[in-house]
Amino acid sequence: MAELDNMDPNEFSDLNNPDDGRSDPDKRFPRKEYVGVSGVNNIARGTRVANVYIGGSVPGIDLELNDEPSTQYPENQVKETSSGHIIEYDDTNGRERVMIRHRTGSGVEMRADGTVIYSSTNNALRIVAANEKVIVEGDGEVVYNGNLKMRVAGDFDLEVGGDFNVNVIGDKEENVRGSVLESISKNKTSTIMENKAETILGVDTQTVLGDKNELVKGNYEANVEGTIEIDAAGTLTMSTENKFIATSPDVNISARSLSLAGDSGLIGGDGIVIEGTAANITRLNSTSMHATTFHGDLNGTAEKANEANKAGTAAVGPAGTGGTPTVTTATNKVLSRPNTAILNSIISDPVYGVRQVEIETFEDLKYTVDKSRNYGGITKTEIKTTAEARSKLRDGKTLSNETFVGEVISEGLVSKNFANTIPPQFGKSVSIKDKSQRGSEPMGPSNPKSKVYQT
Repeated sequence: MAELDNMDPNEFSDLNNPDDGRSDPDKRFPRKEYVGVSGVNNIARGTRVANVYIGGSVPGIDLELNDEPSTQYPENQVKETSSGHIIEYDDTNGRERVMIRHRTGSGVEMRADGTVIYSSTNNALRIVAANEKVIVEGDGEVVYNGNLKMRVAGDFDLEVGGDFNVNVIGDKEENVRGSVLESISKNKTSTIMENKAETILGVDTQTVLGDKNELVKGNYEANVEGTIEIDAAGTLTMSTENKFIATSPDVNISARSLSLAGDSGLIGGDGIVIEGTAANITRLNSTSMHATTFHGDLNGTAEKANEANKAGTAAVGPAGTGGTPTVTTATNKVLSRPNTAILNSIISDPVYGVRQVEIETFEDLKYTVDKSRNYGGITKTEIKTTAEARSKLRDGKTLSNETFVGEVISEGLVSKNFANTIPPQFGKSVSIKDKSQRGSEPMGPSNPKSKVYQT
């Protein structure tokens, strides 16, 4: 080895005899990094470290790789080919590992703590001709920076022992040719920031064993080509703050006790018949009146009997000469006249009156989901990371939106000085005339000719 270390590199150019064990017909060796130094692989000596490719990590995912000590010669046995393939067996205390590494960085690395790294710098293909079972005792994270497609020819069963969370940034589409069955033991909540549409070609049945509440801030419209039936075992209440319109060719209203009141309006028609026991009416206009018995005063003159009103002063004849007249008193029902004051009282009554409806007056519920008010109209969805906030701030219009900027600063997503292009303070500056100088400290135990560069 000493003879090889002292050999002039130019002498290797003459060793072109394939039968000579020292020959190098392709003129690949020695490599430049081994000229004039030990020929023992620099990975084995610890002056160079080679691992399988572990780049392309995703922010927020911890690879949980522990730091390893440096290898100690001669505990590490390394086989490195001319193109750069490496097989490594390291017995260094605390660094015991086995690695098979392709020149591109792909390979398998088994570390001292038992961690196994499978790495591919290009495509990865796995083919299993029979069954496959994967058992992971701990947690798992899978990240695809591109697209992912799964095709299952048979059944697809998924069992989740805890919570099941799905976060979709784009659209979600489901196409089910069979039935869908959901069984929910607790509550179900749906929040839709825009519209919802359902098309049902068959029957829509909903069974609610508790209460049901519908709150509509806008208009509510129902168009039914068939029949509508509403049956209630309790009270049915309908009220509106504006106008109530009911129109039908045939209307039937029946009740044991019926109250109909209004301070103005019209009841009746050409074919209307009103039946009852009493009527309290201030004025009655009629072209013809028919009554079996009449009680009260007549104001007017009977036709062809101008003196008929004097009959009231005539004496009553003795018994048996005409008899005593029979007087029957009519039943009189006196009810409160529904004047304007009474009608206003009924309308404002908490039980029988008009119910005032206000839904989401200040829209606080809406904007707990829709974040456009908080973010000045920039986005409806919540910004959760600094990367998302900075991505929005790259737009000049967003940068000038004070509401958005104030919100992301208050949430701690960006610093209040994020737009300041001037550093808050300066450290020590170095003159451009200064030059690097060669130091005297050796770098590495087996390469005394290498030096540390200092500035």
